[in-house]
Amino acid sequence: MNKSKRINYLAISITTDCNCNCFYCKPTGESILPNMKGTLNFQSLKKIIKVAYELGITTFRITGGEPTTVSYLPNLICYIMKLGNNTKIRLNTNGYKLDDEELLTIIELYKERMDIVISVDSVNEYIQGVHYPKYLSPKVQNIAMKLVKQKIPTRFNVVVTRQNISEVKTLIDKSIALGVNIKILDLIIQNEYFGTNKNLNGEEAIMFGKTSYAPLESIIEYLETISDRSKEKYHMWNTFGIPRSGYFIGNHWVQVKDSSRGAEYSKVCIEKCPYYDSCNEGLFSPFISVGEILHLSGCRNKDLYYTLKGKSEAEIKKALDEILTLFENTELRKH
Repeated sequence: MNKSKRINYLAISITTDCNCNCFYCKPTGESILPNMKGTLNFQSLKKIIKVAYELGITTFRITGGEPTTVSYLPNLICYIMKLGNNTKIRLNTNGYKLDDEELLTIIELYKERMDIVISVDSVNEYIQGVHYPKYLSPKVQNIAMKLVKQKIPTRFNVVVTRQNISEVKTLIDKSIALGVNIKILDLIIQNEYFGTNKNLNGEEAIMFGKTSYAPLESIIEYLETISDRSKEKYHMWNTFGIPRSGYFIGNHWVQVKDSSRGAEYSKVCIEKCPYYDSCNEGLFSPFISVGEILHLSGCRNKDLYYTLKGKSEAEIKKALDEILTLFENTELRKH
């Protein structure tokens, strides 16, 4: 099999624990199973990562929950980086313990092969009574300035909803002033959310997602007025999933991930998946969830879930190989 045709990117949710309960997120964070909570076992995770690297995976996204709550995170970064000088890490965090000296030292050591993504959704902690724990707090600003000063690639991820869209333009301006790049994302409609008053599931969650959704047209219009130039397709490490565009302001950029533009799907998704017609996320990346479940990012098709817990390296390799194969034949579906 020609590995050059394959995705070389693997996302890993190392924990479901989080210090925030953002209304558009769910209790298990990016992990796939609603009843599975906890933290991945470090030794088991190292075995999975080793096999993935042998199959050609060189880029690893570490997420949660909140990954900085996990004590082995610095050791995990070192383990991945020492697999080979071609490995890269993207750390998704809300900045909770990103100012930990041990963690910062490790990040600085490997900064040529890392980037830090901090979730920041608003300028203010409260918007019309809705709590935004991931706001541009003094702590987040100080961390961002420290990372920028150390020349560690840093960006803010901003999820746009009806509740916070009025703050996004100001947030873009303040982020650029800090020297931080930005990724703008619209809300993915899903069947589970924390919600603003109670946990939501099923149809109630889907309805909440639809009423919270905000199209990105006004944000894109603003970016067109302040940017020096733009690119219709702007990817860094992963070209799959929802198309992304780029807007460049001086030495900084704003990437826009707009699900209304469609998403890439594999032939298997199109021909065999019962959720294909209602799926807006598409084929983005292979994903390891808490419980050592291998699946596709955001995928509801349990026929494509593989339990790796207790499996041999040969069995892990077979499961990863089947998931990676899905990325070899994809096409864009417009909504």
